[in-house]
Amino acid sequence: MAEEKKNHKLHFSKGEAIRFGFEKAKKHLFFFVVLFLIWIGVSAVYGALNFFLLTQVGPDGSLLLNIINWIFSSIITLGMISIALKIVDNKKAEYKDLFFLNWKLLFVYIIANLVRSIAIIVGFILLIIPGIIIAIKLQFLEYLIVDKKMGFEAISKSWEMTKGVKWNLFVFGILLTLINILGALALIVGLFVSLPLSMVATAFVYKKLVSQV
Repeated sequence: MAEEKKNHKLHFSKGEAIRFGFEKAKKHLFFFVVLFLIWIGVSAVYGALNFFLLTQVGPDGSLLLNIINWIFSSIITLGMISIALKIVDNKKAEYKDLFFLNWKLLFVYIIANLVRSIAIIVGFILLIIPGIIIAIKLQFLEYLIVDKKMGFEAISKSWEMTKGVKWNLFVFGILLTLINILGALALIVGLFVSLPLSMVATAFVYKKLVSQV
């Protein structure tokens, strides 16, 4: 069975993923609206506090504040992914899931994300295209950390599970970007549908691919 999976060509349907994301976004619309309002509110309070602290500590304390900002954004990023994965799995997502507080996995993500960011920057320096390829190949890093509780092996696993579908994933990313642009043009409120659609659709694609490796 393992050999069959290894030799099996990875695949997913962009249309199926987007339709699935749209249906789930509609079904959980109220939840997502409240979730994003909580996120906006918390981010606003945190931003104001951060600005106040910056004026108090001055430039010498800016490095510490940047580290705190990085940790805060990582908590929210993994929280959003946790919510999207629960919805794909038809599990009950809660507002508290927005704050991902598994500190061990959070540490793994922060370091792995740093490695990924450096690799992407180097790739962009090398004629841009390598950077795009690396970004596509490692885009499921955080999903594996949240879903499979993986350590740094999530880097190689994400690389493996995107083999042969780089172009499909690139086009999928472009489609989601266009959908969110349309959402923003619809008096901004369209983002309350397009953003959750994108979250869930991406988690759906992740689940499809990880089940094939």
